[in-house]
Amino acid sequence: ATVDPADCAMEALERADEPVRIVFWHVMSASNAEWLEEATASFNGSQDEVEVVLRQQPSYEDAFTKYKAGLVSKDLPDLAQMEETVVQQMIDSRSTIPVQACIDAQGYPLDDYLPRALEYYAAGGVQRALPWAISAPILFFDKGVLRRAGLDPDDPPETLDEVRDAAQAIVDSGAAEHGIALKPVPYIYEFLLAKSGGEYVDQGNGREGRAERANLTTDTSLEIWRWWNQMVEDGLALDTGGEPDNFDHLLALATRDAGMTIESSSAIGPVEAILASGQYPDVEPGAGPLPALRPGGGVPVGDGALWLPEASSPEKRAAAWRFATYLIEPEQQAGLAMAGGYIPATTSAAEVPELVRHWREKPEFRVGYDQLVAGPVDPATVGSLVGDYQGLRNAVRDGFV
Repeated sequence: ATVDPADCAMEALERADEPVRIVFWHVMSASNAEWLEEATASFNGSQDEVEVVLRQQPSYEDAFTKYKAGLVSKDLPDLAQMEETVVQQMIDSRSTIPVQACIDAQGYPLDDYLPRALEYYAAGGVQRALPWAISAPILFFDKGVLRRAGLDPDDPPETLDEVRDAAQAIVDSGAAEHGIALKPVPYIYEFLLAKSGGEYVDQGNGREGRAERANLTTDTSLEIWRWWNQMVEDGLALDTGGEPDNFDHLLALATRDAGMTIESSSAIGPVEAILASGQYPDVEPGAGPLPALRPGGGVPVGDGALWLPEASSPEKRAAAWRFATYLIEPEQQAGLAMAGGYIPATTSAAEVPELVRHWREKPEFRVGYDQLVAGPVDPATVGSLVGDYQGLRNAVRDGFV
């Protein structure tokens, strides 16, 4: 928890005689990657102190594996996008400087950030990373299927019981073969648990002390497991398999194999791009907040934050911080939200006129933001700190089989 503002080394960048070249590891793809390339080119062209080079990684898991290898090989970036599951391991690696150092060095304000976005990437009273490309699972559906089932697409189900009722109506009406397509992956279970008020691990979700035990068999957790299992057994839900690159749960909406599914809000942009190609002309996409056992509740953030590796030279650290804060500016956050459906991490981004207009024309893009600002800020909604997060997820994945 020790923070030294000198670690940010802003004066080293000021003393540099030529542009400081930094490497940014990111995991953006499709429309999101295109946006990042354009934003980076704009940043590079707007000033002559920092030059950013992008290095795309195949996935979050690949990026973290490469980062761990780089702790030995010294092949590390100057700025890294890492997902929420590795916060504790990034802290344990002692290989980064907390962004709190730069926050303190510059007097950088945080009051514009969404509270739960900040809190996930903080620990021990220290901001470890800056939330950037954040998202959370939401309910996707085909409005036409819901209408044919006698359901109101403007009033999607809020609870898991209501999802079951809606799925039954869809099946009974013949609007789709199944009510909902469920991809059995751990992160969806995690968010259903959090939205239902459950904590994933002990010790206040790892926030009050080092997490030692998972809460997979609490009453709340078991209720979610039973709902999921019963939906599949009764034929109301289609199990589409949990392979990481499997998108059959989304394709199920296009093929009328299901009327609803659950997926990250960051998938909205790629889905819209596919639909715009005319490949599935009969699909009318809609979205609603993630359902839960009971109304209310809130969700943690998912996806990426920006980390500053300590191995970089002082001037590169300062340059990386400058680029990181550029990516958080309202215009950039709004642009990313329009490109791919990511949730703006700041309230000011949500007020950018272009994004306001975009959300008005395509309200499904706003669902993730509204969901993230709703509900309480508590251990369940702030998110869990887990050492071997992937190991825990593997155990949960095995439980789905």
